[in-house]
Amino acid sequence: MHPRPRHALTLRPLGRRVEGQRYGLANGRGGVVAGAGMAEERTGEGTRKNLGPPVAVVVERLAKMQRACRASREEKKAAARRWLESVPGMNLAELRTSTSTKYWTVAMLHLGGYDLRTIAGTIGWSNVARAARALKHPAVRRIIELIRAEQVDRILRGEYGVQAAAKAAAPAVMEHVAELAGGVKDKATGARIGRAKRDSDALRGAELLLTVSGDKVERKAVLHAHLFEQMSDDELERLAGAGEWPERFRGVAGYLPGGE
Repeated sequence: MHPRPRHALTLRPLGRRVEGQRYGLANGRGGVVAGAGMAEERTGEGTRKNLGPPVAVVVERLAKMQRACRASREEKKAAARRWLESVPGMNLAELRTSTSTKYWTVAMLHLGGYDLRTIAGTIGWSNVARAARALKHPAVRRIIELIRAEQVDRILRGEYGVQAAAKAAAPAVMEHVAELAGGVKDKATGARIGRAKRDSDALRGAELLLTVSGDKVERKAVLHAHLFEQMSDDELERLAGAGEWPERFRGVAGYLPGGE
């Protein structure tokens, strides 16, 4: 007998599992040679075909989809109309949450002083006419109206504009004036920090500082003409000749010219 080849293939009975495979040939070590991808290979069109749902079912489903799409579209249009009607009564917080970012950006750029070309380029529009139409939108006009009204109120209260900037800078300015007047000392050496080199400048700084702080009060005496209307002819003659005021004006004599 001829010796058996070392790597000869051995046929297995059909239908028997070899190393977890249902079909195929095995080598001498028990491994599968062929058949691992046979389950994925097609041998033909097959005899069983999936024809899908009937035509009537498909038509009915398409009709339902169209009705649902129309209903959703009409609902969105109705919601947009309700929102436009409520825009004139909205405050700025409500507009911020309900207005689109595009319209809000248009309003902010317009309030910032940008022209239509810049607004259109920032939003990404190809022409200026779209920016002009956006400025006429009720939400954009309402945003601009509310912000401008708030700006006017803050200007009147002194919280916006030049007056507000002056108030914000006043503490730093007065701190510098206090240094020029010699009102700031070094804690370690006791030397005056930032004092003006000339005494006249230091005195002017000190006068301004004391006036602002309220420690220096300028007194004024104002004489009203109605005092003379209350005096008789004799009293007016004594006042003109001897500089003597009537007795009833004795309490204010110190504030009157010629009074004691």
